[in-house]
Amino acid sequence: MKRLRNSVIKWFVVALICLLLGFLLGKFKQELLIDKIAVITTDLITIKVRNDHLETNFSRLQMNLTSNQQTVKSLIESNKQLQDELAIVNNKLFFYERVISPELETTGVKVHSFEITNNSQTGFWDYELVLMQSQKGRRFLKGRFELYLSIFEGEELKKIALSELTDELTNSFKFKYFQTIQGSFSLPEKMTVDEVILQLTVAGNRWYKTQNLEERYDWRVLTTKDIGDLSEFDSSESRVVP
Repeated sequence: MKRLRNSVIKWFVVALICLLLGFLLGKFKQELLIDKIAVITTDLITIKVRNDHLETNFSRLQMNLTSNQQTVKSLIESNKQLQDELAIVNNKLFFYERVISPELETTGVKVHSFEITNNSQTGFWDYELVLMQSQKGRRFLKGRFELYLSIFEGEELKKIALSELTDELTNSFKFKYFQTIQGSFSLPEKMTVDEVILQLTVAGNRWYKTQNLEERYDWRVLTTKDIGDLSEFDSSESRVVP
């Protein structure tokens, strides 16, 4: 009986020692896991901080890129506007140089510009004709002009006077330096225009000889060309009519 009791006590002590060792081993592993979790948590915080920093830099770069793109776009638009303004100023300068210094040009009447635009409000075509005189010791020039449209009728070309399409056409002119003539007209539906023909006749007197001038303008070029104020638009087919 005594031997049995000693054996039970011995196994009880062994069991307690095993439990203690298991507890100590588990606690050791727990501390290792806690340290590992702490390291991982620190790494996650570091990664999150770096990620936030990268997102901030990325957002800043996006803002800078957008700002630079807007700046470039603004500079391009400003440059285009300055180029347009410069072209208008150069055209005006060229115009007044021709008026002030007529000796630089062939004497007689000149077509400085001719423009046709589609008026979306009225549905009419508005035209503007600027005539000028390049003549030293200028006197008043008098004369008349006629506008014709070269249209397709089937497969054939036909010339009709603009006066047939409008009652507001002023055919006469009188000026010493320059004159701007404006008017409007409407086109019948399905009418296809090929050319606009301008014919000028300057009445002769004791100072000037009679002058006949004809200029032809391609309708598509004329109605789509971006022309500035008093801009030069000389037709390549202009000629003096004998």
